Amino acid sequence: MDEHIYLMEGEQVTFDGGFSDYSLQGLTYFTNRHNGYASREALQVLLQRRGLATAEMGAAGASTARQAARKRFWKKALYNRIPYEFASLGYFLYRYLLQLGFLDGREGLQYHFLQGLWYRYLAGAKLRELEQSVRGILDKETLKDTLERVTRQKIDLT
Repeated sequence: MDEHIYLMEGEQVTFDGGFSDYSLQGLTYFTNRHNGYASREALQVLLQRRGLATAEMGAAGASTARQAARKRFWKKALYNRIPYEFASLGYFLYRYLLQLGFLDGREGLQYHFLQGLWYRYLAGAKLRELEQSVRGILDKETLKDTLERVTRQKIDLT
């Protein structure tokens, strides 16, 4: 998902150095979680394409807001215009080769393959599936009802 955390109160602090997030949950947890993310992302993109949802900004620190806006710009201007089969491969190669993910060894390959290629491909395939399920539906209420039935998610279009 294209998630960004926004600070609603308190103070933003930037640490020097790197950050490591070691999950002890395993691959089943990772793939189940990303499968759910892919479903929600596909639905969000479909609603945005239909003009029924916008990318949320919220109250963010200046650097966080700029980073989120930059990512959204490139995703909308370039990534989402390329067929997902090619975009996901390009994104994986960018992360794994140009951003030196291969230096992380086997674990780096697993992570970048699953998160950079498989997840992006899955989100694209789910979006295509959703688009096919609502093809020709122009009525907002019918669209909402169909998407709720297909995705089994509650959709608020207000």
